[in-house]
Amino acid sequence: MTETPHPSASPTAQPSSDTLGLGRTSGQRGAEIIAGFRAEKYPTPETLALSRWAGRIVARMFMRMPHSDKAMNYLVARLYGLTELARRALPAQREETVIVELACGLSPRGLYLAREFPDVQVIEIDLPDVVRDKQKRLEQARNLTLPPNIRWLAADLGVTSLDDILENQQVDVVIAEGLTPYFTNAEVIRMANHIRNSLKPGGSFVCDLPWDEGPGGEGQQVAGLFSRQAGLYKCKLKNEAEARQLLADAGYESIELYRPAQMAETLKLAQPVIEYSFFAWGRKAPQQAAAPADVTPPA
Repeated sequence: MTETPHPSASPTAQPSSDTLGLGRTSGQRGAEIIAGFRAEKYPTPETLALSRWAGRIVARMFMRMPHSDKAMNYLVARLYGLTELARRALPAQREETVIVELACGLSPRGLYLAREFPDVQVIEIDLPDVVRDKQKRLEQARNLTLPPNIRWLAADLGVTSLDDILENQQVDVVIAEGLTPYFTNAEVIRMANHIRNSLKPGGSFVCDLPWDEGPGGEGQQVAGLFSRQAGLYKCKLKNEAEARQLLADAGYESIELYRPAQMAETLKLAQPVIEYSFFAWGRKAPQQAAAPADVTPPA
């Protein structure tokens, strides 16, 4: 039975017109298109298991459009760029380390990280329909063994706080790929602040923050078609200073920003000529040492 959305549900959780048979919400449709692209461009046991034919067919349509490679290369840089930042954010001592990915969709990132770091617990969170479908696809996949250190939680962050979802557990790294664009700047600040509350001292929030410069002329047709299926961007940042200020307003002490092309070059990926966002890494302040007690010497 399909859930009735909560009145204050996230924009990507609200039912809307599905002309291509990809899903009843924009979140589902966006996830299906991106999963289809990954399967077509980079077929692996994970990407094939997480995609379905409808998503692959639509992805092929996108890939045949003029200048599509320039737009699609960005998605590859975003997946692997944010994954690299999550790696860098992991503490040196891995005991009881936890990574949480919000709006995980049909991304293979959690599987990759869980395999690479078997001593780290990976938690993926998304809407109930998405989580249920993702688990089913992975369970039915051939030649794919799920790592034991990954699990899924079903929730809508537009309705339930991350603190409640995690039952007040504090974690080391929170990743959010493709989530912030669908909220206003003020909503993203509130969201990032709530995420900060769920981080351990010194913990990290890794995400993409939309860049208002946008896709430009060559990628406009691809971006426009995708947004009609996955939803319109609401968060808009004009430059790096605004992106830094957004995370600073959310309470992060240390902030690093990376351009997609810069990260693609570092990781030896195809260059995303069109840059839709900044890749951001915000860190919570480490726990402050207690001030020494005022000891009065004996008389």
